[in-house]
Amino acid sequence: MSRSTRTADLNLQLRNKTRLFFLLVLTLLASCTSKPEPAVPALTFKNTVVSLTFDDGDADNYAVRDILAENNLRATFYIVSGFTGTNGYMTEDQLRDLYNDGNEIGGHTLSHSNVPDLSGADLEREICQDRQNLLAHGFAVNSFAYPYGHYDDESKQMVVDCGYNNARGVSGGPDTIPPVDMYVLNAMPYIVKDTRFPKMTRYVTEVENDGGGWVIFVFHHVCDGCNEYAIKLNVFDQFAKWLGEQQANGLVVKTMSEVANPK
Repeated sequence: MSRSTRTADLNLQLRNKTRLFFLLVLTLLASCTSKPEPAVPALTFKNTVVSLTFDDGDADNYAVRDILAENNLRATFYIVSGFTGTNGYMTEDQLRDLYNDGNEIGGHTLSHSNVPDLSGADLEREICQDRQNLLAHGFAVNSFAYPYGHYDDESKQMVVDCGYNNARGVSGGPDTIPPVDMYVLNAMPYIVKDTRFPKMTRYVTEVENDGGGWVIFVFHHVCDGCNEYAIKLNVFDQFAKWLGEQQANGLVVKTMSEVANPK
């Protein structure tokens, strides 16, 4: 074999080894950067109820309408009636679409006021007028959510006096069934922009493993990073599909009124 032929063979072998090395590196990098979501363990539910709640009536909430219907789910939407139809908020027609699908419309004050800062006629206007506005649209309005989760004895009593039969806070969850206090229902921690699907399923499965209870989720915006208190639409879709599937395994998903005041 001539020197030139041997040199060509060596160069070919070197190129092949180099190509194989880079393929191995790329394979290792791919395995490190594309880890799949961990599988959610199968579970039979016996004592757990989930409620999905959305605060404020933000316009982007309407995007979950079809997702809820496709997965046989119904949610509670707490509406700031003074904002309805204004920029960034759902219209009356959109609220009616959700209501006609079986979702619940609840109150959230007239202008998203921090109710412990109010008293007397001002407090009554924020809580009672909000409910009257929603009733005037033809909605059955029984559930209330305290803005920011803040309340005091006067505002709590005003919720009762204005005709609501339950009220939700924003922490302390899960709650018990029946709840200790119908006018301070305890919710799970806020769902925020970096809350992932496995964390939400853990909230549900851990409650069942601990003996059961009422798992109340609090959502605000539905978008990709538009707000600190937002969930991505695809993450909500994934979670809704999981909830829909778990109903066949005994999980109960109901609106706030359906749990707080069963018929």
